[in-house]
Amino acid sequence: MTRCIITAAGMGKRSGLDGKFRKEMLPVYDLRDGRIVLRPIIDCIITHLMNSGLSQFIVVLDPGDNFTENYISSEFSNVEFVYQENRAGFGDAVARAANIMDEEPFFLNAGDGLILDQDFLDIFVERASSDPSSNHLCLMEVTEPQKYGTAEYTVSGDLIEVRSVVEKSKSPPSNLALCAFYYLNWDVMTRIERTGSNIEITPAINRSIMDGIRTYGYRIDRSKWISVGVSESYIDVLGRSLEYSKSHR
Repeated sequence: MTRCIITAAGMGKRSGLDGKFRKEMLPVYDLRDGRIVLRPIIDCIITHLMNSGLSQFIVVLDPGDNFTENYISSEFSNVEFVYQENRAGFGDAVARAANIMDEEPFFLNAGDGLILDQDFLDIFVERASSDPSSNHLCLMEVTEPQKYGTAEYTVSGDLIEVRSVVEKSKSPPSNLALCAFYYLNWDVMTRIERTGSNIEITPAINRSIMDGIRTYGYRIDRSKWISVGVSESYIDVLGRSLEYSKSHR
């Protein structure tokens, strides 16, 4: 049973919410049964992944976030919750799920980011699930790669093989950034740093690559990935989710 971890424990300071409620509860447009609706982005993440065949989810929350937990519990019966008491970064949030998982590969989605393109998502989930011994990463071309985790890679035909990844480097190896949806071998979970104030997942993925876990990239158009993490870009996120929903109605 392959599970998907969704991280949703941050305070959302860059989103301008200042902890009033979590950015994962910000609404975006989505298409449901031919209707364009507004739903929290975390609802859309779970729904889109269920449409791609995933059925079991672990959501990482702040222990005091009853609002998000109550909403998810009321909408979905296939979600377990774990809690990040101290906000020590994305990697630390992922590691919180290890205690309730078997040592198996897992999908991982940041709770503030959504792949709009359902066809891409379907293909990614199918291909990754058929190759559980490897890591599979979503990559997007960006104009300021210094702000992202980025990949060093080689291309052979349609295949992108990732040779290394680095987090927010001043000299990034490429302009292909990691968008926060992954399929990861359990080896990555064992390599997450367990101490520190801002633990990232990217170094653990890189250590896994260096130790011989083959890692593949799947390129997605930047416009098909939305994130509600920054307040100034939220209006653009709403516009793109509405445009995509209209085009597929």
